[in-house]
This record gives sequence, structure tokens and C-alpha cells, in this order.
Amino acid sequence: MRNYYVSIFLLFTLLSCSKKQELKQFSLDKINDLKSYNNLDSLPKDLDKVYRLDLSKKGLKKLPEVVFELSNLQELNVSENYLSDLNGIDKLKKLQILNIGMNDFKILPNEVTTLKNLKVLDIWWNDIKTFPESFYQNNDEIEELDMTSMFEFDFSANLSKIHRFKNLKELNLGNNQIKNLNIQFEKLINLETFGYIRQDKIDVKNVILGLSKCKKLKTIHLSVNHIKELPREISLLNNLEELNLYENELTNLPDNLLEMKGLKSITLDGNKIDKTIISKFETKMTGTAFIY
Repeated sequence: MRNYYVSIFLLFTLLSCSKKQELKQFSLDKINDLKSYNNLDSLPKDLDKVYRLDLSKKGLKKLPEVVFELSNLQELNVSENYLSDLNGIDKLKKLQILNIGMNDFKILPNEVTTLKNLKVLDIWWNDIKTFPESFYQNNDEIEELDMTSMFEFDFSANLSKIHRFKNLKELNLGNNQIKNLNIQFEKLINLETFGYIRQDKIDVKNVILGLSKCKKLKTIHLSVNHIKELPREISLLNNLEELNLYENELTNLPDNLLEMKGLKSITLDGNKIDKTIISKFETKMTGTAFIY
């Protein structure tokens, strides 16, 4: 009989530990509320309590071994270092947010494709040339992808596949001179934010027509794009809440803008639009904040 109760106790303990382990996986919103450590010397003795680690701008050429002991780590920022590989990062099974921007990567580290829970990947300002097929196959949880300033990247070969990230909510392609924006926007059914700033040449009408197929789109960043005219098709973006047109060459606004009842803010700072024109729109669009 005693052995029976001991077995029950052990089973209960195991179930409790399992449940506790499950609770360690947080939502992206919740992760932002957790304590972030930015110095290895400040890590607590109980490494299981470390969920966020910021090692950006530390002069790193390789990841410190202690990082791989952080079994509950869910956000890792190692941007602005001198890393060229991520050997060992595949041990971080719960990692959801990874920032490797501005390092010395020439290829996307294979270890990234083993991170099944990865939802946010920032790879800006690296010399990565393409994505391996395994990235599209294995990282189907990706929700946010920042590819700003990827000067060596083959966009023509990869943008046609980007819709394979079916959960993608945010895509940033800024500061890349992309000749053919061959994205199948109609398949990005969850896209909410699109960043496409600092393009030397931009067909803004075609961009907007493409984005109009993304029914959940809320935010567009089109800053510093030499845009001279905002096309009337802008009103097709029925659910748009934020439109950033900072530092373009606009001198007027289309009347169709008045049809955008859900627009909460439009940034026009750095354009050549007369303030009296903006004021007229402000009067009629009382629910929209005009920033100029």
C-alpha cells in the first residue's frame, strides 16, 4: 500500500513539473513585459528565470557558452556585434524572438531553421544572400521579419516565397533597392504592417494595389521614397490605421483620402504640402491625427 501512495505522489509531482514547464512559454506581448538582462554578470543564480537577454553592441565574435544554459530564454538580441555563426543556439528550444541585425553573417545560420518556436527574426544589415529551403519549411511560426538594408540579398528569388510564412504579420524591406516587388500579397492573409522605406524608385500605385489584397493591413511605412503623388487607390486600403509618408515630395492629397474612415494617423512631416491643404482634410477627418 505504501508503494502505491509513493507512486501516486511521484506521478503528481511529475505532472506538476510538466505543467510548470508549459507555463514558461509566453505570448509575444507578455515577453515585452518581462525583465531583460543586458549583462552576463547580472544573470541570477537560477538561470531558468532568464527569459530575455540583450547582448547587443558587446563586441562579440562568438556566443558565450552560458547563453546555451538559458533553457527558458525566449528573446535574444545579439545585434551590432561581429558574429558570423550561431553555433549552439539550437539548444534554445523556447526562443521566440531573435535579433542578429548588423553582424558578419554571409549565410543564414542553419541553426535558425531548427528553432521551431521562432516568431520574430531581425536579420537587418547582414550580407546574407538568400534563404535556404529549410527556412521556409521549418520556421512556419514566423510572424515578424525585418530585412532592412540587406544589400546582398536576392529579393527576386525570395520574395515570391515569402507568403509561405502564413502567420506573417509584419514585414520590413526598407533601404533595399528592389527592382521587382514580386510578393503574392493576396496570400499574406495575416499581414498587418508593411515597411518599404528609402527606395530610390518606387511605383507607389502598384505597391498600394498589391497591399489592398491584405485585408488585415493596419500600418504602412513609406518614408523617404521621393513620392510626388499619393494615388487615388489609397482608399482601397479599407482597414488602414497608420500611414507614414515622412520626407517625401508630396504637394497635395487626393480627395479619396476622405473615404478612409478608419485611418487614425497620417505622417506628412518633411513634405511640401501647404498647411492650409492639410487643415482642410483635418476638418473633415476629425478621427485622424495629421502629423506635419
